[in-house]
Amino acid sequence: MILTSVLTAGAIGAATLAGPAGGGSNSCHLTWDKQCCPVPGCDVSVAPGVLTICNNKSQGAEFTWVLSDPFGMGLTFQPSNGFTGLAPGECIDLPFTIICPPGFPAGAVADYEATVTKLGTNEVFGCFGSVRNDSDLKIGNPVPVVEVGIPASPLLPAPRTNVRMSVDNLGSSGKDGVSLYIVPMGGFSVSPSVLLLPPIVQGASISDCRYDVFFDILLRGGPPQQQVMGDILYMLDTDGDNVGDQVIGSQTVRGVPQAAPCPGDINNDGVVDTADLGILIGAFGTMCF
Repeated sequence: MILTSVLTAGAIGAATLAGPAGGGSNSCHLTWDKQCCPVPGCDVSVAPGVLTICNNKSQGAEFTWVLSDPFGMGLTFQPSNGFTGLAPGECIDLPFTIICPPGFPAGAVADYEATVTKLGTNEVFGCFGSVRNDSDLKIGNPVPVVEVGIPASPLLPAPRTNVRMSVDNLGSSGKDGVSLYIVPMGGFSVSPSVLLLPPIVQGASISDCRYDVFFDILLRGGPPQQQVMGDILYMLDTDGDNVGDQVIGSQTVRGVPQAAPCPGDINNDGVVDTADLGILIGAFGTMCF
């Protein structure tokens, strides 16, 4: 018998999306709300997952990791464990496959957990993810984690990263008039926030849906000193109230702090040199109005 978890996707999100803690704590992040099998009875009931481990310390370290099914949902993983070394401040994305049990029912949500151990100190930390089966539409992402630049100052513009994805109709009928809601979970923003999909016949795919994601530094009150993690949910409006209420997939996003502008680099070539000095001397004494 397949059971559903006592933790909802929202509860998992709240626990997971906190990302790397302040003060340089090591951290991990798991993909959550991935579709394991959108069509009941499909032959292969699997979902892609990504475990991100971040070494937020000032020294390199080695880590082991293990994936588990703490609530006995019948999930297995390939691979289910591993080892990695990380330089100071480095994050690594480790892809794996979630294998759902036979007969994974529509509407079911199954949670899983990663436990990471730092070798030498035996520091242990973890994170949760989930898979579900509740839609005929399936989201496909070309990259496991989207990296987004975080401006070094609130005065700098936030660079935008273009995300491309596909939408597959694996149901028994065509889909028309479907609105896909792009919902950021964390200090990220997206544009546009709603994609109106063209009609998709049964078995067809829309291969080039696009939107921009950027890190709104004002939402956090200042630039983080380390990489931060978040998720973007793909949701459908199932009751016609123009609000996404059914999650059909998600995308992991990592914010990467950008280097502060180089003081004294007047010509913005990345180097403070005699060229900058010449510009300064040439403008010395100029009255600015």
